[in-house]
Amino acid sequence: MSLFDFFFPEEAQAMHLRSLAENNAFEARRAMRERVREHRERTRAKIMEGGNAQRIEKLEAELGEAMLVIEALLELLEEKGTIEREKLAERAKEIDGRDGMVDGALTIEELRKLKPKKGFVPKRSWPGEGEGDGEE
Repeated sequence: MSLFDFFFPEEAQAMHLRSLAENNAFEARRAMRERVREHRERTRAKIMEGGNAQRIEKLEAELGEAMLVIEALLELLEEKGTIEREKLAERAKEIDGRDGMVDGALTIEELRKLKPKKGFVPKRSWPGEGEGDGEE
C-alpha cells in the first residue's frame, strides 16, 4: 500500500476501478474478436458443406439422367438386334485396358482423349444440359 493510497483512499480506489474497467474492456474486446472469428469460420464451413452437398446432388442427378439415356439406347439397340450386351462388355473391357489398368472406369484424361466420330453433331440438348444458363 502506497502513501497515496493511505492518504487518498477514494482516489486510489477510483484508479484501481478504472484499471480494472480498462482490463475488462480489453478482455471483452479480445473475447468478442475471438467469437466473431469463430462465427466466421463456422459460417464459412457451413457454406462450403452446403456448396459441396449441392454440387454432389447435381452430379448425382446428372449421372442418373446419363444412366437412363444409356440404358434406353442399349435396350433399343438390343431390340433391333444391333448389339449384344456380352459383346458390349467385351468392348468396354478392351477400351478400359487402353489406359494400362482394367479397373472398370476411365480416367478424366482418357475421357478427354475420346472424341466423337467425325461428323457427329448432337441435334438437341440432353436432359440436364444448359441448366442454370437460361437454355432449355
